[in-house]
Parts: sequence; C-alpha cells; structure tokens
Amino acid sequence: MKKLFVLFFVFCFAANTAYTGGIMTNTNQSASYIRMPVRDASLNIDAVYYNPAGLTSLPDGFHLSLNNQTILQNRSIRNDFNYLNHNEFEGSVTAPFFPGVYAAYKTGNLAVSFGFNPVGGGGGALYEDGLPSFEADVAGLVPMLSAYGVSGYRNDINFEGTSIFYGGQLGVSYAVNEVLSFYGGARYVIANNSYEGYLRNIEVNTANVGWMRPGSYLRDVVAANLSGTEREIALATADVIDAATADIEVDAVQKGSAITPVLGVSIRPGEQFNIGIKYEFITKLELENETTIDGTILLDETGRGMFPDGAKIRSDMPAMLSIGAGYQATPELNLAAGFHYYFDRSADYGKTVGGVPVPNEEVIDNNFIELAFGLEYNITNSLLVSGGYLRTITGVNESYHSDLSHSLSTHNFGVGGRYAINEMVAINLGFLMSFYDEDSRSFNKQVGETSVPVSEIYNRDNMVFAVGFDFSF
Repeated sequence: MKKLFVLFFVFCFAANTAYTGGIMTNTNQSASYIRMPVRDASLNIDAVYYNPAGLTSLPDGFHLSLNNQTILQNRSIRNDFNYLNHNEFEGSVTAPFFPGVYAAYKTGNLAVSFGFNPVGGGGGALYEDGLPSFEADVAGLVPMLSAYGVSGYRNDINFEGTSIFYGGQLGVSYAVNEVLSFYGGARYVIANNSYEGYLRNIEVNTANVGWMRPGSYLRDVVAANLSGTEREIALATADVIDAATADIEVDAVQKGSAITPVLGVSIRPGEQFNIGIKYEFITKLELENETTIDGTILLDETGRGMFPDGAKIRSDMPAMLSIGAGYQATPELNLAAGFHYYFDRSADYGKTVGGVPVPNEEVIDNNFIELAFGLEYNITNSLLVSGGYLRTITGVNESYHSDLSHSLSTHNFGVGGRYAINEMVAINLGFLMSFYDEDSRSFNKQVGETSVPVSEIYNRDNMVFAVGFDFSF
C-alpha cells in the first residue's frame, strides 16, 4: 500500500519567505526602501546595499544607518479535495525583528563600507490548522475505510519552521572622476533553517465505537467479527495502516555559509542625473543537517529518514542584476526608477516535486524580474515625503507550486517620509503593502485505486512597518 501521507516537515516555505525580491532574495533592506521601494540609484547611506559604487557621492566622514522592520504576512490556500475536514487553510508569517545596519567611511575618492541584513528568509510561518498536504492522505482514510463504517478523521498537528539567511557585506568604492565610480566587495552569508513539530493521534470516527486509531479499529473491532480470508486481509491492512499513521516528530536544524562577490558601477553625468548598477554573483549555498529527532524515518522506505544527521542539501541564492536611475527634476522633486533581474534558472534551490529532485527547467520557465518607480518631495529642508510602486513578476510554472512552496507575482506600494532632526541625525519612517496575484495548480490525488482531481489556489497579503535612523559624523 502506498504511504498514507506525505512528509510535511520539509517546509520549503522556510526559504520562500522573501517579502520583496526574488524567489530566495530579500530586497526590502532599509526603512528608506519601505517608504520608496526603488533605491537602486541611492546616494544615501543605504547605498551600501542598493548602489555601493554611489557611496563616493557621500560627504567626507563617517555615516551610519540603523533600521528595523516589522513584517506581517497572511497566507491563504484553498483546496477542493472532498474528504478534507475543511478546504481553506490560513497561515501567518511574522518577523518582528528584521534589521538592517550600514556603515561607511568616505574620504576623498575612496569609501569603505559594511552592511549587515537578512538577505533571505527572515521569519517563521505558522499554520494553526495545518496544510492540505498535511491532511490529504489522512483524509484519504475515510473513503478507503468507508466500507468498514468510517465516516471522519482527526489528528493533532503542531509545527514551527523558521528560516534566516544573514549577510555581512564588506567592500570598497572608488571614484575615478566626478562621473564614474566602481565598487568591489563580498557578502558572507550564514543560513539557518529550523524545523520542530509533530503529527500525532490520527484517529477515525467509526459507526460502532466512535473515535479510534484506524489500525486498532481494523484489528480489534473489524477483524474480530470476520473470519478466514476477510479476517487476514483486515489484519494485514491494520499492520500497514499502523506504520503509515504512526506518530511523527521532528527536531532538526540546517546550517550553512557561503560567499557572494558583489560588483557595482555608479554613473553620474550631471548633478541632476545618476545611474546605479549592481551585480551579485550566485551564492552557492550548501546546508548541513543537525538532527536531534527524525521521526520521518517512519515514512521513508529506505529507513533513512528525511533529515539524516550530517546530510547536505543545496539552497542557492541566485545571481542578481539591478539597474536604477535617479533624476532631480526640481530642487524639491526627485524621481527614481529601477529594474531587477534574478537568474533563477541557474541556481540550485533544492526544489523537489513529490519528494523527487527536479531540474529548474521543469518548474521555472523564466527568470524573476522586478520593475519599480518612485518619487521624493522635499516639503521643507528638513522634511520630505515619498512613495513608490514595485511590480514583481515570477517566472515559475504550475509544476513549481505546492502548498509548501509557491512563488506569486506582486504589486507593492510604499509610502513614508524622512525628517532631518539636525545635520547629523535623520529618521526614516515607512509603510509598505503587498498584494499578490492569485495562482493555482491542478493535480490528481490517489485514494486507493481511485485518482481524484484536485484544484489548489494560493494567495497572500503582506504589510511592512519600518523605522530607520541615519547618522553622519
């Protein structure tokens, strides 16, 4: 008999919690970005991340920026499999602490800079009612055992998964002349995914005795009233169901690190116009399991489990190109535009379909892109307001999607402002709202010998609140 339920602890969402950015990459890296989500030609201190070559335009001296974001995301999954107890599953991702720290020292034509931020992940996901893939095979017990008087199921699920990829970036910017500057640097990425939870107490509702473990029901109630071949079949089925519905517990961590080279160019043909270009090389990241408990061995026919201690998996971050422009239309009004291109098809995300690794070309048709537009308006010398729009367009196809891992295109709107307390200190406040394009997949769910067509629909929404303090000395 095929296993009654699939492994649910391999939470691909852990690496798929990027808020703005590509499939794996976070680009919401400063409060200034949240208030105006197009910073690719920034000449302020957050250029450490967005336009590092442009740091040569800072005044001489030491510059520091301290930022934090609070991120709230809701996820909705609808699944029309008839036997589920409920067809709508709601989840939440919360990241109350999402820091961004930038420092730069500028003297003459030279700037040395450092940045630290969550370049990937950054939150934990909670589905209080589980997910369709958690329950679909358990729900399949109902039609499989309906001839024995089974009419419903229940189970106890608890799961917490978190993911965070921190990056520390160090580099040097040099101005060849007033027009052209270059940057060279590297980011050291440290990744940490954690998985902790259980699936317990799978029971079915029976006409005769109420709630029981399905194997025990077949053995103690059904088989007790049968004889001969029918009794032997019921007992054999009970043994299989016992193994397939045994309690599962997981406590595992995945850790790894890698280096990302980063190059940048800043072109400033005039005081009113500037262009920023940045290229981040692929981060070839390998994560190693540190496993305390791996109850998934019960689901793996090899007896190896899904989190073997010491085993390694790939979880790359893709190469990324950003190009942006800023134009000072009037002394009060600054306009900005940006374009981002993520080389997803060249990265190994460790993507699996049905537990089997698949090449990118089977699940990703096109690379992920972003387009952004924004403006800042100086109301006074101390106060400016800003806003912007960012459009993300994913390139994955239907085969990529599952309730554990899906990539959706978005519309993002950011607003906020900056207030200079004095010449040395300024505060940035921002709010960003993301609206996701609903997407779906259709597939067949095997229930015994019957193939049942299923449709699953995915959607999300996202809110970000940010505050940042910029200092110049």
